[in-house]
Amino acid sequence: MPHPLMDASSRVALAAYLHDLGKFAERARVFHDDPRLDVHLTLYCPFHVDGKWFSHQHAAHTALAFGAIEGRLPDTLRGDTTPFAGRRHAGDDDSHNATDSLVNAAAAHHRPDTSLQWIIATADRVASGFEREEFDRYNEAGEKRANGLNHYTSRQLTLFEQLRLGNDASAESTLLHRYPLRMLSPRSLFPMPATTCEGRDDKAAQAEYRSLWNQFLAGLDQIPPSHRGNLPLWLDHFDSLWLTCTHAIPAATAFGVRPEVSLYDHSRAAAALAVALWRWHDANGQLDADAASRLRGRVDFNEQKFLLVQGDFFGIQDFIFASGAESRKHAAKLLRGRSFQVSLFTELAALRILDELGLPPTSQIINAAGKFMIVAPNTDDVRDRLQTLRNELNQWFLERTFGLAGVGLAWTSAACADFLRKNGERNENTPFAKLMTRLHEQLDIAKHQRFGLCALGGKVFTDASYVHGACAYNGRLPADSSNTAVPSCALSRDQITIGESLVRLDRLLVVNAAAAEDLREHARLRKLEVDLFGYAIAFTANEEATGRFGELASTAALRRCWDFSLPDVSDTDGTTALWNGFARRFISGYVPRTGADDLGPLADRYRELLGGEELPGVDELKTLDMLACDDRQPSDDNPDRWVGVAALGVLKGDIDNLGELFRVGLQQPTFAKMAALSRQVNGFFAIYLPWLLAREFPSVYTVFAGGDDFFLIGPWRSVQKLAARLRDEFNHYVAENGRIHFSAGIATQKPGAPIHSLAELAEDALAEAKKHPGKNAVTCFGETIAWKHWCELEAALTRLTVLRDELRLSTGFVYGLQQFVDMRQKEKEERVAEAAMWRSRLAYRTRRFVDDKLRKLDEQSRRQQTNRIIQDIGGLGIETLGPAYRIVLFNHLYEFRDR
Repeated sequence: MPHPLMDASSRVALAAYLHDLGKFAERARVFHDDPRLDVHLTLYCPFHVDGKWFSHQHAAHTALAFGAIEGRLPDTLRGDTTPFAGRRHAGDDDSHNATDSLVNAAAAHHRPDTSLQWIIATADRVASGFEREEFDRYNEAGEKRANGLNHYTSRQLTLFEQLRLGNDASAESTLLHRYPLRMLSPRSLFPMPATTCEGRDDKAAQAEYRSLWNQFLAGLDQIPPSHRGNLPLWLDHFDSLWLTCTHAIPAATAFGVRPEVSLYDHSRAAAALAVALWRWHDANGQLDADAASRLRGRVDFNEQKFLLVQGDFFGIQDFIFASGAESRKHAAKLLRGRSFQVSLFTELAALRILDELGLPPTSQIINAAGKFMIVAPNTDDVRDRLQTLRNELNQWFLERTFGLAGVGLAWTSAACADFLRKNGERNENTPFAKLMTRLHEQLDIAKHQRFGLCALGGKVFTDASYVHGACAYNGRLPADSSNTAVPSCALSRDQITIGESLVRLDRLLVVNAAAAEDLREHARLRKLEVDLFGYAIAFTANEEATGRFGELASTAALRRCWDFSLPDVSDTDGTTALWNGFARRFISGYVPRTGADDLGPLADRYRELLGGEELPGVDELKTLDMLACDDRQPSDDNPDRWVGVAALGVLKGDIDNLGELFRVGLQQPTFAKMAALSRQVNGFFAIYLPWLLAREFPSVYTVFAGGDDFFLIGPWRSVQKLAARLRDEFNHYVAENGRIHFSAGIATQKPGAPIHSLAELAEDALAEAKKHPGKNAVTCFGETIAWKHWCELEAALTRLTVLRDELRLSTGFVYGLQQFVDMRQKEKEERVAEAAMWRSRLAYRTRRFVDDKLRKLDEQSRRQQTNRIIQDIGGLGIETLGPAYRIVLFNHLYEFRDR
């Protein structure tokens, strides 16, 4: 049964979520000539007697906008509208105060009166980190900004450009990038030069907002009407639409407030805080006028009303790269299935907590890369339920994975005062920074107390039974009796099912396990064997199929319906909006599929390696052995012969010093900013990267990518090019802030190596890159080089290739150059005098090669070519690049090798 306060909490969330709906509508000029506007200004906006004007007029527009979209929303006026006053109760003596409608609670946040209105207003202010005096000044301010821009023309700053370690804060005038006012898409995630997207033409700016508003209304119509009766389900859909439309709308532009937080991030933070506040006040019987007075005076701002619940999936690599007798055969499906399964574990663990605590989806403030944060009320009931949930999750993972993986839970209490930013204090000394430190410490403790094993008295796996042998896909788990041909466990079979389903299906249904039988009636679904934490999971194809489950939605059995489709590969410029009418989860990375050409004109590229092994069908997942061959090219001498080594490149990377940047990098950190940074970091790897791979690197396979790290497998040379491309794109993504960068490790292996070995090699390479001074480096073929020098390696490789083509450099000549690289390294690092002879030996060897191979040239021409080789390879190569020139040599040799 749903939690008795779930629907009421969802209504509070909706009111807080849309308290700034009027900013969107007002900037779009939707109601500028509406005759009701004057009355709404009087009701909801601060009036300044001295100037006889209303400030913060967006509040009036919030009320008007609610009326405009009312027919597209769940019914908040009739029937049970707890905790707000419904239309049929308005004016009744025994009802809530008639002013306590949902729309009034949302619109009155600048002139709150009742306790419900003050809860929404307080959440708004706490999300922004406003101290009382600072908010009072903000509440008195107009919309004109010091730089001459206003709420129409100001475009959102990027937080990335402002991240610093130290005291070198940037004035807004020095910030050169803004986000374009566009629907969410792979390209709209990137900031642009301010000069290209921020002007002073009010009408043009208003037209941009109006276009967005119209798309917002159209998007509301796409949400299935049958889902409106299920408030948490509908709110999850709406959250994705709001993200799509408002991710680049600045939430605040008045009173010198930098337009640096999006309307989306502020709305979600305010909604999460408001629900927790209301639930705490409701549980403690504090919803009267006295409670409103205390909120107004902030006299209880040090009361620990919030509980910040963190979840962290641990054991990701051990889980994903587990091996068994048959794991190599199904490697591609298993890797993709396990990676997606990890995302499901964290998504559904968070959902289990939300459902158990009666919290709507907007209470989950962070969700990326196996981590989540939920804002809950700090009550005894919530703490008891969390402890029960922790034990439940621990037991599930112990039984199903034997402790290979799990979700750790930790919670920390907080007060409104902990979210304030305290002007004038260093970042690490603000209450909010201290709160973040406490959160980190609490989660670290939970990681070191995995599964609460000490409480189990040493007895953990007393019921382990291997009567059917070990699972062929994960040798550490016992097989069951469901498949005697290939002994396996249900969890592994689900991983293969997921790997197959992700290729053709792009929506996921999450249903209460008790209603799972209803799913079996639908032939077009693919249901997983294992229920996850009390939920049955099924894949489905499209909105038509998904739309048939209105009955499950109406009974609240359908808990979530997620669209995990990738950005449209036919979208050449990456500007198509990422909205299809359902809640979106960016948890499905790109994977290469077999094309018709792979089975036709390109098939010979694979047959040399695969022999008689049957190739996958069209649109099926490519095998890793096929990927290893995809960089091979037809020989210049014989188009029927393929050259280039068949090898896999494994790329692993993560952002350097991100934890420290998050902790102290912002001058005025707030709850909304923290959530925004987490979302935006994740967006590069979870949204942009899949589109880039599909468009330009179609043979690269995503093992995982999200949060601040990534793990990719593909053809060895394509992976190198992708790594360099990612580095450049990421630099643009973070507004060319040189303090934000990532390091990466690249391992190159022949096909057939165990997956866990590839993972270890890539992990070792990344560890070496992190040792580079200042990090911001890449390790490849055992050599570490700063990213800024990678282009020099590519230029050196181009010069070597030209020499090979024009002067017919032999493989033996190129292979022999490695000895000179070794000597150069000894000369520089060990100061070995004899090693300095590498120059003369290179010159001697080059002269012999030219005299032998280019004997037809006259003496002057041979001398010129000799000098050319010595300069290109010796001076610009070995001398300049040192040991890193090995990367150039290996790339050259691998590229022209027969296999």
